Amino acid sequence: MTDIYISYALADQERVAAIVEALRRENFSVWWDRDLEPGTDRKAVIADKIAEAKLCLIAWSYASVEASDVVAEAERAKGRGAYLGVMLDKADLPFGFGRLAPVDVAMFRGNDDQLAKILEGVRNFMASGQAKAEALEALQAPKETGPNKVLIFGIGGGALLLVAAIMFFIMRGSGPSLGDVVESKLAVTPCAWLRVDPVVDGKDGRLGLVGVAGDPPAAQAAVQQIISQNGLPINKVLIDRVAQIDPRECPAIDEPRRLRKSAGGRLLVTGEPFILDPAVGQSLSRVEIELQSNDKSVALFGVEPNGKVTWAAPDRAALDGLATQDVGLKKTGDNKWEFNIYTDHLGWTGLFLVVGDRPLTQTKPQLTEQPSRDFAATLRAATAEGNWDADMVWFRIDPK
Repeated sequence: MTDIYISYALADQERVAAIVEALRRENFSVWWDRDLEPGTDRKAVIADKIAEAKLCLIAWSYASVEASDVVAEAERAKGRGAYLGVMLDKADLPFGFGRLAPVDVAMFRGNDDQLAKILEGVRNFMASGQAKAEALEALQAPKETGPNKVLIFGIGGGALLLVAAIMFFIMRGSGPSLGDVVESKLAVTPCAWLRVDPVVDGKDGRLGLVGVAGDPPAAQAAVQQIISQNGLPINKVLIDRVAQIDPRECPAIDEPRRLRKSAGGRLLVTGEPFILDPAVGQSLSRVEIELQSNDKSVALFGVEPNGKVTWAAPDRAALDGLATQDVGLKKTGDNKWEFNIYTDHLGWTGLFLVVGDRPLTQTKPQLTEQPSRDFAATLRAATAEGNWDADMVWFRIDPK
């Protein structure tokens, strides 16, 4: 029987190799997919190894938390009581793993202290088995807090009436839900594009967030402040599904966020998993756009991990013009488009729309690239007048 099976993302192979070597030096029997013999059935062998291993060590990293095969293997290991997570990066764990404390060695570089901490965690597991999940905190009434003078300046007692009305509808079981109330205010959270998890939506005192943030804990604190200021009966905010992105992207998020008024639904990206094919140096994704009836103008942008923003389509004419390009454009209505995009870099990529009641007063030619801060200044000037809204999606591109 194998003592330890290791699940990891290909991008972390070199770092995981140091862990394998350290475990084998301690006479543990370790198996990982580099031990596969040529011509064997990969899926069948891995399934057998997961089923027989005393311990399945899951190497969590920025890449592996988004790798469906790693998450699936972690689920199987957890189900049979053989799961032990190891944090190689300061990544947010997939939903369902946040309450099982991992061995935290982020940022992992393979030094002796980090390896010793992993060995200690493995020995503890072998002695006592998989740790039990932490119990959820008991639901408590929210603490009384004073009004935020900045946010309700000029509103006066109307703010209290609004809160009372919201709570009245919640208690009646109609009107806005707790999640709806929080979602309507998420546009104030700096360097973050967040949504409320439709499953963990505050009904049981826990509210889950999904999306991206330059600093997820700071975004969590900002949402907790929203909850406190509105007197909502939510005692825990979960961020295990909020991915951390490069802070260089923050200005490119904050300007569209400033325009955000609705929950979204205009923009969708499909084709997961998104893998960069080394043969062509590109990753393929399918974009779907569906505008609302009052959207008189539209502009589409992409933002890369280094913060660079591309004017993918500065106006509606540019979107229609994709018909002349090799992107598989399919226009299904006056306000609906589907087409391919080809991304040439790894990591988190953002795609966002800006819509309004008039065209942008300043634009750049299609495929113009701007540094994040320069783009933010351009967009702010271009939307100085008029009614605007924005929608944004993020997806991660991993190596093949």
